[in-house]
Amino acid sequence: MKSTRLIIRYKGKYICYKDNNSITFIKIPNYINSRSDFFNIDIFVGLLCSKYLTDTYESSRGLNYTEGLETFEVFCPDFMKEVEYNTFIYDLDESFSYMSKEFLNNYQKNLQILPKNLVLCSKDQLTKGIKEHNITDIDIEEMPLEFKRPSLEIDKELKQVIKNLHIPRTEKDVLLLYSAGKDSTLAAIRLKKAGYKVHFIHFNNGAMLDNDKPYLTFKKSFANYQDYYFSYENYDVKVEKDFNDYFLAWEKVNGNTLKDGTIDSEIRCLSCRMAMYTKAFIYAKKNNFQYIAEGARTSQKFMIEQKEMLQLFQELANQIGIKLLFPVIDLEDDIKEQQELIKNGFSSKSWESKCLLGRTAKEKNKEDKKRIINYYQENIKPKMLQKISTNY
Repeated sequence: MKSTRLIIRYKGKYICYKDNNSITFIKIPNYINSRSDFFNIDIFVGLLCSKYLTDTYESSRGLNYTEGLETFEVFCPDFMKEVEYNTFIYDLDESFSYMSKEFLNNYQKNLQILPKNLVLCSKDQLTKGIKEHNITDIDIEEMPLEFKRPSLEIDKELKQVIKNLHIPRTEKDVLLLYSAGKDSTLAAIRLKKAGYKVHFIHFNNGAMLDNDKPYLTFKKSFANYQDYYFSYENYDVKVEKDFNDYFLAWEKVNGNTLKDGTIDSEIRCLSCRMAMYTKAFIYAKKNNFQYIAEGARTSQKFMIEQKEMLQLFQELANQIGIKLLFPVIDLEDDIKEQQELIKNGFSSKSWESKCLLGRTAKEKNKEDKKRIINYYQENIKPKMLQKISTNY
């Protein structure tokens, strides 16, 4: 298992690894029979602050996982922030602010003498060290199991330096709108088979149940294969504000009935999908993606998945230099889809979050289709372009 990279914030500075006078990341070993960064970092920080950490980063005495959690429960994921794939900053300063005075004195006392090769350096020293250190092995491994409150605010310059360590995007990197449903799952599989490196992004429209399902499903499935990536920052991207903004003009005039298959339902889905596209376009431009993909299927009957609508989306994407990919657009047979998923080693069950606003699509007449297209052209598209130009 490749090691996780870590920087620890302490007393306004950073605990890092010193390698031949070069400042770089601490590489966290695997302490337990798990591939979770969360457990390993938590135990590492606990060992470090309790003076149980040897110079080789192992425990100086026997320590099982249960005991580790009981001993170091104060070091929880609330104080850890993933700043780039498999690269974390742990904020001991914030962690200590929640400790009693008795506990705080004990832990800080144990940190007065750091293990061999660990040093306390300033932000400038760390930034300079990261820039100069020749890191050729970009660790692509498991990510944290769960973060409840990623409250740490990372210095913008330092965060950008860390992000720049990654290999530049190529024409084979694609950003996939991922729901963990069968369509987006098969889309990811087909994209990889076509030679793409697939980067997942999942959205939350404010009316989702179990919104962590897609991220956890990825960890149990795609994370076991190469060329699939799911950055923690993209596991729950909020789009509620844009969604409501796009739907507002329709709602003011027509209301917002939740009956199945109504034109209101189609406009609502359109507004939601365009909110997702807005965030995806901005992220893609900032991170040098040339492609965005999704699991649209014409046979699902939703207007947002019909070819005349997708063509309009592609025209908008072209304006900002992005190409859209629809790997399962012509798939009609659900049984064949399940068989293809199973053949490739994936579950044929859908694991997507439940949207409380979603309704079953029905056939639409020409007038309904025209109204939907007009609403997109006149109300949503101009707002999208404005938001994208403002944020990029």
